[in-house]
Amino acid sequence: MSHDFEAVIRVFTRKEGGRRTPPFNGIRWDFAYAEDGPIPPSLYMIWPDFLGPDGKSLPEDQPLPVGIDLPARMKILMEEMRAEHRGRITPGVRFFCHEGPQRVAEGVVTRVTGLASPGA
Repeated sequence: MSHDFEAVIRVFTRKEGGRRTPPFNGIRWDFAYAEDGPIPPSLYMIWPDFLGPDGKSLPEDQPLPVGIDLPARMKILMEEMRAEHRGRITPGVRFFCHEGPQRVAEGVVTRVTGLASPGA
């Protein structure tokens, strides 16, 4: 999968209001900017690909650890939204991952990659 930016994501524990069962790599969460407040006006299809210490994608058949920072590559799915996100996604931007209205993880952008160029 090509990607648009990199981030560090911490999956919430069950005590923090996270999922009852652990997620797996390949999960399709919705993305919301933290600056948009507790009830975001929009959720976006920006999906994570979680990485191991070797920089390779974690397997999709093993649960992801919760409560710790996990590096991820992020991909914007809707091509027509790339210009909007290009103006908002910069290193240090905080975000939440949602399953419906429920926040299940939080993250921060660490590096812009494929989204950096307007032709991308």
